Amino acid sequence: MSTPSSPDNSDEAFGDTSSIDELGNVVDTIPTRLSIAPEPGLVVGDNYRVERELGRGGMGVVYRARDIWLDRTVALKLIAPSWDDPLAEQRLQQEAKALATLRDQHVVQVYAFGRHGSSYFFAMEYVEGRSLDAILHDYRQAGSFLPQHRAITILGRIADGLDAAHARGIVHRDVKPANIVIEEDTGRPVVIDFGLAQQRSAPKPETIEGTPVYMAPEQAGLGGEGIPVGPWSDIYALGCVAFELLTGRPPYLERDIVRLLHAHQNAPVPVASSVRPELAPFDAVITRALAKNPEGRYPSCVAFARDLVRAGSPKAMTPSLMPPPPSAALPVESATRSIRVLAVDDDPAFGKFAAKAAELAMKGRSLRIRVARSGQAALEAAREEPPDLVLLDLDMPDLDGVDTLSHLRALPRGDHARVVVLSGRVGPQERWKFAVLGVREFVAKPIDLRRLVDTIEGIVERAGWS
Repeated sequence: MSTPSSPDNSDEAFGDTSSIDELGNVVDTIPTRLSIAPEPGLVVGDNYRVERELGRGGMGVVYRARDIWLDRTVALKLIAPSWDDPLAEQRLQQEAKALATLRDQHVVQVYAFGRHGSSYFFAMEYVEGRSLDAILHDYRQAGSFLPQHRAITILGRIADGLDAAHARGIVHRDVKPANIVIEEDTGRPVVIDFGLAQQRSAPKPETIEGTPVYMAPEQAGLGGEGIPVGPWSDIYALGCVAFELLTGRPPYLERDIVRLLHAHQNAPVPVASSVRPELAPFDAVITRALAKNPEGRYPSCVAFARDLVRAGSPKAMTPSLMPPPPSAALPVESATRSIRVLAVDDDPAFGKFAAKAAELAMKGRSLRIRVARSGQAALEAAREEPPDLVLLDLDMPDLDGVDTLSHLRALPRGDHARVVVLSGRVGPQERWKFAVLGVREFVAKPIDLRRLVDTIEGIVERAGWS
């Protein structure tokens, strides 16, 4: 569910929070309430062996654990033992039930719910990666912005997941970069932390819960009389996330929470072009998503994402670079087909080298290897046959490695491809750019064959390509 490198990706309820940092993010001032923590090695629910803590929030703590019987890593969420809120158990069970009804690759999957001592837990999919919040921090530190195309793709994938939840009558109520994880190896964006989720039929809550930086007026109790929280509230929050991914900052920067909430209610909707003039094509789209009255917003998250795609697709963009609709159907794949390897490098000799490394690493597994000598050619090949493994040169004449992979991730099954980046310059100043694309493997040029084979073998083991 959350990432070891992002310990803040756990349950968070900011109703009692009182301050905001210089970037407009909520600073949680709730004191830690965990008095007794499961130690590594403890077995929870007779099935899950605790390995280490991943993160904690207002009432919940998330641990990495091992499913003893199925031999897989899971995320365990437990109520802090000393939390005295009588609704805590009900909320945890509500979150588990909400997730159990969903089957979408961009929503974290729940496996089981049970009791542990005097508390409750549920086991869910462990998504190893980094939160968008952490990734955005890296870009801010570098004085840079997320690649526009990649930002739009992520928003489209998350829109799919949220609409799947809405179709089941579930409203997330805390959509924000900290609750979106980019999975390592695949680049798959995943919505996590449904701790504040509610059924659309639930009565209007008496308390204000959520994260004020991304909170719709009606969620803060400041909307028109009788306007409840609903899918339209998640659309508003996704609009705030879109503004932040494109501009590097949230729409409203008030430090005082009361002023911030009233800005969401009354202040003019800021336009992205006021931060970055080149974003003018997105102004009308984001403004509609951030309409004060839900009736003025998009009818669905996917409708919003589709307009973002249109706004970000200049007429000069060639057909092979045009991203598909966010909800494009995936082709049916055979479990016995060959592993598809795509080598992308402008050096003609590299194809043979990559083929040899892949053959040694796959150890007799049936392979289909294609070689592309440019980013454009790589995307054309990926459209014809979605690759399982991409060996990608960073420096190429038309599209560089970042742009090529950004467009490849937008294609059907683009979130399934494992990637190795190959370059003579793969230091920290280059690596951080690939976190938003889910890349964890880098091999420096000149390439040592044994090193590349070992790297591919590690990918084969993690992916389960037996």
